[in-house]
Amino acid sequence: MTVEVERCSAGPLRDAYPIAANDVEVRVTGASTSEVLTNVLTTLVGEVLTADPRCRRVVFAAPAGDHDTVSAAEAAGFRYVLDVDLPGAELSLLVAEPTWVTRVDMDLDRVPGT
Repeated sequence: MTVEVERCSAGPLRDAYPIAANDVEVRVTGASTSEVLTNVLTTLVGEVLTADPRCRRVVFAAPAGDHDTVSAAEAAGFRYVLDVDLPGAELSLLVAEPTWVTRVDMDLDRVPGT
């Protein structure tokens, strides 16, 4: 199995969606089962977010239409966002985000952070 971690701004996804400066792509190839992929992705998300507290998104790209891989990523806490076309590949992008990104303040009359 091969695991790669790279800033989205430096990798093949840089032109695929509006990336943030600290977005990180994780690539896992050769996982023997969906369960192994889920475990590896879960570990990677924790390590990336610990190593870079400013990271807004950990991105995983599955081949479009590969429902088993998408399901494995979703079981690791990723959510499907969109499909993108890259030269030679159509990919489904999934993201895992820290709670500080996804937290919602339902008090719409209050300015956040006050």
